Amino acid sequence: MEDDGLHGNDDTRCFILSTLAGQRSSRTACVLCHQSLLVFDRYPLLDGTFFLTPIQHAKSAVPVRVEGRQQYLAAVCMGCLEGWSVSLRCAFCNARWNGSALILGTMYSFDIFAAMPCCENRLKCSRCEAIVIPPDQRLSFFSDYSRTHACPSCGHVDHHFVKPLTSFVRDDRQAW
Repeated sequence: MEDDGLHGNDDTRCFILSTLAGQRSSRTACVLCHQSLLVFDRYPLLDGTFFLTPIQHAKSAVPVRVEGRQQYLAAVCMGCLEGWSVSLRCAFCNARWNGSALILGTMYSFDIFAAMPCCENRLKCSRCEAIVIPPDQRLSFFSDYSRTHACPSCGHVDHHFVKPLTSFVRDDRQAW
């Protein structure tokens, strides 16, 4: 069997490896702690997880086109996913962000920081700050939080739920 188990498939592996080869790199950096991460040619691909996001969280995030849309291939190391290296809290409600349930060594096709909004502020329009969906309503899939939605108040279509990393605070209260 060739890379089609629980941790990913050959298409994902080839996408990541060819994207990084196009950048002439066999490494990436964690968007949180900026630690350099070696990318392997078999699963697990790195000591952390890759994800696609519509915004560039860090300079290390690589621009890619996926299904005709501009995205960024980014990574978070295992230490930051587990909260060992960097522990994050929501700047709005102080809820802790926890990435420990994410599968290591593969790639998510959505922004992992937007996937589970913790408070009403993470559901606001990026333009007028009205609520896009009520806090008691949940979207069907984690990836839906990374897609574009129209604001019911102003009509602005955007990735409203994908917030910059500055909307999180490190536990030591050092903002980016």
